[in-house]
Amino acid sequence: MPFIKREDAERIAGPYFEDLSFIVQSAWSDWRSGGLAHQLQHKRVRANYVWNQLLSHAKRKFDGCQNVRVETLRNWDGVLIDSQIFIRMKKGSHELLSSNYPTQAALAFHDRIQDLFGGIARLELLYILDGAETTVERIVLIQRHKKSIAWAIDLLGEAAAAQNIITFVPTPPDGSHTDRIIKPKEVGGTEKDERQLQSGT
Repeated sequence: MPFIKREDAERIAGPYFEDLSFIVQSAWSDWRSGGLAHQLQHKRVRANYVWNQLLSHAKRKFDGCQNVRVETLRNWDGVLIDSQIFIRMKKGSHELLSSNYPTQAALAFHDRIQDLFGGIARLELLYILDGAETTVERIVLIQRHKKSIAWAIDLLGEAAAAQNIITFVPTPPDGSHTDRIIKPKEVGGTEKDERQLQSGT
C-alpha cells in the first residue's frame, strides 16, 4: 500500500491530528525557549534540535497508546499509526517539500512505487515556518511522490489543496492555440474612450 487515499489517511490518522499538532508546537517552543536559538550558527543545528524534540514529545504523547507508537522502520524514525501509516516528521518548505540529501534511501522513501515497509503507507508531517522563521506557520500532513504532492491536509485548518498537488493532463480547450492566446478587444467602450478616439489621443 505505497499510496493511500486522502480520505483513508483522514480516517486512520484523523483522531490524532490534534496530538500531532501539539507535538510540533511543543518541539518548536522548546527551540525558541532554549539556550541555543540566539546562538544559531547554521540552520541544520536548529533542524536537528527540533527533530529530536519532535520524537521526544511524540514518545511522551503516545506513551501507553495501543494504536500509536514511535517506531524505527529500517533507517527512519517516525510515528506508526494502527500499523497502517508511518509518519516521518520534518521541516518543510512553502512548496510542501522536505529537504533531504538525495541518497538512495531518501529517494526511495519518496518513491511510492517502492513498498518499503510491507504495505505500510509512508506520509510526512511537515512544519513550515513563517518568513521571519520565528513561528510555525503551517503543519501539514502530506503524501508525496518524488517531487510532487499527491494530497495535503493542513492540520491548522488552512487550505493546502493548491500547493504543488499532482495534476493530470487536462482536456485541451476548444479552439486553436492562437485563439486561446489572442484575446479580441471588447466591443463598445466608455464615453471617455470614444472622446479619445475622436481627438486622436
